[in-house]
Amino acid sequence: MHTSSRSSTLRHWAAGGIALAMLWVSPVRAQDSDQTQGPADPSPTPSSRPDATLRQDTPLGNWSIGGRVRTRETISAKEDKTFKGSLTVPAARLEFTYQWKKRVKAVVEFDVTDGLPNGLKDAFVSMKLVDGFSVRVGRFKTPISLVELEPAARLPVIRRGLGREVLNPGVLNLTNRQVGAQLEWQCLTCTRVVRVRAGVWQPEAGRSSLEQGLGLVPMARGTVQLLDTLEVGASARGDAFSAANGGVNANWTLGVDLKHALPLGWGEWRSWVEALVGRSPVLTSVPGQHFTARAITALRVGGVKKNQFYLEPFVMASAFDPALETVNDMLWEGVGGLNFGQWKRWRLQAQYEHREAEARVPAILSTLDDDLVKRRALLVQLEVIF
Repeated sequence: MHTSSRSSTLRHWAAGGIALAMLWVSPVRAQDSDQTQGPADPSPTPSSRPDATLRQDTPLGNWSIGGRVRTRETISAKEDKTFKGSLTVPAARLEFTYQWKKRVKAVVEFDVTDGLPNGLKDAFVSMKLVDGFSVRVGRFKTPISLVELEPAARLPVIRRGLGREVLNPGVLNLTNRQVGAQLEWQCLTCTRVVRVRAGVWQPEAGRSSLEQGLGLVPMARGTVQLLDTLEVGASARGDAFSAANGGVNANWTLGVDLKHALPLGWGEWRSWVEALVGRSPVLTSVPGQHFTARAITALRVGGVKKNQFYLEPFVMASAFDPALETVNDMLWEGVGGLNFGQWKRWRLQAQYEHREAEARVPAILSTLDDDLVKRRALLVQLEVIF
């Protein structure tokens, strides 16, 4: 036991040392392994990665290697218990990307931190078809939650909090990376960006019968750019072959969201807002529909260009109502923090979280994940993107 603890501590400190050393490598960029833009986009995309740390252009296509490393200290207390601390490496990722012209892109991303059975995060191929259409097949993020779709390196928060824990596998199982196939379309003649994504995913591994739709779940998402700085979206999911207490179309999810990024000359104001309502097979014993909402806003001072120093205070608010027909059963969370660093290169982050659970929160939520209770937490994290 003592030897294992010492080995774990040395591994964490080694990862922190690697992260510090990376501050001196060549200028870097933020990763996005689940690009909102794809090969069908008429404009240059981040997938071409002209400023990737390692990049090679060949007559047969371009490939690049990038990633990120995070080292985090978390001090937290659940309910009214004593504060406890832990030093972790929540992410140590490598991403390999191959792109042939603007027609074909393949991405494989690994995370070598503890807790992943095989380390695989993303593994997909995207191919341009015709007239703004493209197709993506493999393992990648489902298009339901705006905040979950946004790459962690682009969000100001250290972790996505209550909304992440509710939507991820273990509770509602609506988001995260799943195996699927997605058809994507972007209007090539519109003056503003109009994009639609629709496909099927298999949330759980294993074999399913034809009567159960082979275990596939349809999902769709559409976004429209209303202003240069504002984008609105809507998403839908229908478990069309669910057999849970109601049969066909018993479980579903609908969502609306928006995000904006307003340049201010000396910095930028960014926000993400989302709301999801639906019915889940996990909560079949709870009457009515569940509701999830989350909002993040951050004001950056500095960092107008890559590698410039900046300060960025941010706040996040989340709420989850497992049954709209029941009162006094909500979970909510407030988050505040500050980022400091060089824009799109590295940042030192501090974040405080306060979560409350009302008296009639369903017991199943506590048994599924013991983090879904009242708690307080202070997090400090160093992140390096390369």
